[in-house]
Amino acid sequence: MKKILFLFLLFAFGCSKETGCVDITDKSQGDGEYYFFWGYGTMSSDTGNPRPIKSGSVTEEVYNQYKVGDTYCVD
Repeated sequence: MKKILFLFLLFAFGCSKETGCVDITDKSQGDGEYYFFWGYGTMSSDTGNPRPIKSGSVTEEVYNQYKVGDTYCVD
């Protein structure tokens, strides 16, 4: 179910339909969930920096295979 949600979000937020790839701008984990972020959202009032957009969850195995700055492609 999570992979389906990630695929939906991947295409809904403007991922290239030709490649199905995104550049990871941030990663987060918590409560047994693992997330990749791409793109930037609104400016943070605390830091004045753009906030990453949460884009979907991945498995722990996939999460550990990629670093911020890597390109992630959906099979």
